[in-house]
Amino acid sequence: MSTYLLEIGTEELPAEFADSVINQFKSLLEFELEKNFIKNTEIFCSSTPRRIFLLISGLTDLGKDKIELRKGPKADTAFLNGVPTHSAIGFAKSLDIDVKDLLIKKIKNVDFVFGEKIEKGKSTKYLLSLIIPKVIKALQGSRFMKWSYGNFKFSRPIRWIISLYNEELLEFELENIEPKIIIDKISRGHRLITNKILINHPDNYLDSLEASGVLANRTKRKKIINDLINNSADNLKLYPDLSDKLLNEITDLVESPDLLVGNFDSKYLSLPTEVLCTVMKNHQRYVPLFKINRKFSKLDLDSRKTLSTKFFVISNGLKEANKSITKGNENVIKARFADAKFFIETDLNLSCNERNKKISSISYLKGLGNIAEKVERIIFIANEIFNEVKDSSINIQELLEAAKFSKQDLCSEIVKEFPELQGTMGGKYLMNEGFSKNVSLAVSEHYFPRFYKDNLPSTKYGSILAISDKLETIISIFVIGKRPSGSSDPYALRRNLNGIIQIIWQNNFDLKFDKLIAKLIDHWHSEFNALNINHQKILNDLIEFSKQRIISHLEESSYDKEIISSTCESENIRHLNILDIADLKNRIETLQKFKLENDSASLINIISRYTKLANKGNLENDKYTCEDKINIELFEKKSEIDVFNFLQKLENLLNTKDWEYHQLINLFQKNTQILFEIFDNNNGVLVMTEDLKLRNNRLNLLALVRNYSLLIADFTLLNS
Repeated sequence: MSTYLLEIGTEELPAEFADSVINQFKSLLEFELEKNFIKNTEIFCSSTPRRIFLLISGLTDLGKDKIELRKGPKADTAFLNGVPTHSAIGFAKSLDIDVKDLLIKKIKNVDFVFGEKIEKGKSTKYLLSLIIPKVIKALQGSRFMKWSYGNFKFSRPIRWIISLYNEELLEFELENIEPKIIIDKISRGHRLITNKILINHPDNYLDSLEASGVLANRTKRKKIINDLINNSADNLKLYPDLSDKLLNEITDLVESPDLLVGNFDSKYLSLPTEVLCTVMKNHQRYVPLFKINRKFSKLDLDSRKTLSTKFFVISNGLKEANKSITKGNENVIKARFADAKFFIETDLNLSCNERNKKISSISYLKGLGNIAEKVERIIFIANEIFNEVKDSSINIQELLEAAKFSKQDLCSEIVKEFPELQGTMGGKYLMNEGFSKNVSLAVSEHYFPRFYKDNLPSTKYGSILAISDKLETIISIFVIGKRPSGSSDPYALRRNLNGIIQIIWQNNFDLKFDKLIAKLIDHWHSEFNALNINHQKILNDLIEFSKQRIISHLEESSYDKEIISSTCESENIRHLNILDIADLKNRIETLQKFKLENDSASLINIISRYTKLANKGNLENDKYTCEDKINIELFEKKSEIDVFNFLQKLENLLNTKDWEYHQLINLFQKNTQILFEIFDNNNGVLVMTEDLKLRNNRLNLLALVRNYSLLIADFTLLNS
């Protein structure tokens, strides 16, 4: 068995590139090896800041023979009285087999001649020389670049390549790279330890690099960094602010990790926690350290109760240089903190109201005015949502005040320098100035959720403001004709709508989303006559867009596929409004709970049977009253009367104010046996009787049962 090594040496790779390229490299290579019948036992891909590499072990030196069964002429043409004709001989010759090895198979009652075309497996070395450049060129990532005189694109300029099949060089050609890169056995170690390393065999690769200061196994390097941070934090009795994102970034910035402990002046604890952590994590890739019993408020303007003055740095240097490296990082962070302190002090010289007056100078989108005008639309939406939700715990004046000041921090110095702090600083400045906690916290959280699995706003004020802000963006973009297409979504509309759905879902807001959208489009139309807004087209597009995101939300929430399909996608429930998100949630959760019960299968089966038969009739699926639909005089069996009485109970329930879905499903469960009796051999009836009057009456009886079940879901799509 053989081993293959490919190392692509580059200039410093972006940290975010490594993780994605490893997965790409492996999946592309697996596909190509399988396609070319090349057996192997393991593909290992990894990276450091200066290289991407792969090791393939357990390779056979020859690819597997490819056997393909090919169809030839009709049998009666290929053979005459059992003797092969020119047609059979020619077909066999084209396959390079003897005519006696031809097979006869019947296809649609016609006999045809078949033969096996055997393509001998090619040399693995030869196949890899074709596959490897193909895979390299197929790698994708953001901000790919050209360099030198060629047109080849990669994340960073390629400086060396190792391609070893056991001890032998495996040559291949990368087109459009000028000057050409010579493939050899020379790798590069840690910049500060050694420059060149001779690799004689793939099996020695990882050990040779490690001896030269490079921990090439990314998974191993990540674990070492994680252990260093957590163990050191435990020793200091502190808690590291280490997200997966930060850990991955640090992993992809160093080849020989070592942990250093830095300190900053306690005077900078007068700055907000979010500011200090943003500087450390986002700008310097340091690890902030929290006090174990920290008290944290999103509205605090200082960090005294929260942060330690110590922080961790993962160094890529030599241990003997640790002292100077630590000092250098402390000087860097001191300068960054000093800048932040100056910005905040400058901001506090202005009131929030004064900053708010400046937002009219910030342009929004072409044709949609400035940020001040955007804020006016946010206020309008917030007011509309308040009127729909009808929640007495919400003070409308505070809600509208939060909307009014939601964007004032865009004119603050600290947000200009650190845009990721927008909203966060706005809330802190408002609280500092004496605004209520409801207002301040709503502004602080109104950008939530900012990314996948981010926190949602913690209050109803923040929730409504977040919906209003995101919805304003979505409608504005749709109005100017910039709807997302394919994977392109430059305005993050999918993320914004996902956020809206999550917030409504969490808060159970009684909000008819389609009606709200329609009203808002009308408002935009009155505001922007010059844009020639097509109300119906935009509404249809937005409704379809929203439905797709709701289904995506349900899938990400790990609901059963059958439940999603039965409540959102069935043609039979088109009369239900899945954009009534609170109602949809209620139906789904009722159904989820029902399916977990032991006797759910029998009810699902019986309702499915009712539905399938009822679909053969003519009664619409949004009818719920027996009046004029059922003739009780045509009943022949008690089972029909029992079903009719059951329908009366269902009708009475729906006439009850504030009935619940669990009451409806419970009523069905209690009457499962009654529903079954109509199909019983002794007590039941023949629904599809030749007597047309009887048949239609029975179909209507079944259809009404179907219709009440469709208020929850299409039971035919539930897996019993």
